[in-house]
Amino acid sequence: MSTGKRVLLVNPAAAPAMPGLAEALRAAGAQVREMNVDDYGALLDALQQDWMPVVLKAPLD
Repeated sequence: MSTGKRVLLVNPAAAPAMPGLAEALRAAGAQVREMNVDDYGALLDALQQDWMPVVLKAPLD
């Protein structure tokens, strides 16, 4: 992964939808932030700061 990649993982629920994804991205050299979809202010701030959003699907029951 290229240096300086900033990934914003947006979880649909309180628990991470894909455990281990953030750590794998960090190991590949990315900066990673995780937040829930209901944190609108922080989400908009991160988008304004050029974080690349990745919305994770909720796991099937």
